[in-house]
Amino acid sequence: MANTGLATAGKRLFGLGAAFIASAVLVGCSGPMMNACPAIGWANTLTVTLNGETDDVSLVQLCVDGECSTPAPSQSHSDESAPAEVLGPEDLATYTSDPRAVELPYFASKISYHSWEIALSMSSPRNVTLRAFSATGIVLADEDVTLNWVRVGGTERCGGPEESAPVILVISA
Repeated sequence: MANTGLATAGKRLFGLGAAFIASAVLVGCSGPMMNACPAIGWANTLTVTLNGETDDVSLVQLCVDGECSTPAPSQSHSDESAPAEVLGPEDLATYTSDPRAVELPYFASKISYHSWEIALSMSSPRNVTLRAFSATGIVLADEDVTLNWVRVGGTERCGGPEESAPVILVISA
């Protein structure tokens, strides 16, 4: 009989220990000791507004530390003067991307004759160079710009999407 009481007490003690460990693990996952960030991503974009004679602009480019954006894949084989179109299956079969795009995820898309959008993936560079080019490669505008990014989502520790005010790029006649 004494053995049965000892075995029951042991089981209770074991159960209490297991419950304590389980509660400690659960508290660790939800309390201030939790250090994991959610596995999500975001894309920052910069709007570039063109001011002046924009008829000859065929590309707007953003450069950071000598590395420059490329046209967005949706514009690589389309009419550069038209707003961006989505690549169809037949276009994807023949599309060849710029190998630097893997290392530099900056893509420029024409939104309208006076507006371009630069996709920056999850980066938010402070100092950039913006250029506008004609179809023949003539530089129509070249300006160094300091961007002020403000986080609009996520957390300080884990990061999140950021916004910068649109930049005005003046096109010389």
